[in-house]
Amino acid sequence: MSSVLSTLIYVHNGLFRAGLIITGFIVIWSAVLYLRKQVPGGSYRATLVLTEGLFIVQGLVGIAMFLAGARPHDPLHWLYGPLLVIVLPIAASYLSGRDSRREALVYGLATLFMFGLAIRAYMTGHL
Repeated sequence: MSSVLSTLIYVHNGLFRAGLIITGFIVIWSAVLYLRKQVPGGSYRATLVLTEGLFIVQGLVGIAMFLAGARPHDPLHWLYGPLLVIVLPIAASYLSGRDSRREALVYGLATLFMFGLAIRAYMTGHL
């Protein structure tokens, strides 16, 4: 295995861990906001944007890994990556023009789904 591919795998795995931590954190944050009947603020939304960026970068690193010769353990892995990238935009489009109190609930459920997807992606892609 080349050093470039080893580095890409290392970065991809690090981004997985970061994605798992941040989505788990957002799930908890969302639950607290929803149960307290609070509207999410700018820092909450910024965290969602950063999370989206993290998964986009992870996908780009995954594509680089593919080009370097790495293949996922299970081809189903190719489904989970794109799903991780589109879940938050779908949630945002659902929320457009709706009650802002539901925002925490919808994003909380979306990130819980992403948390599960990340675990499943790890299981199918682990080299």
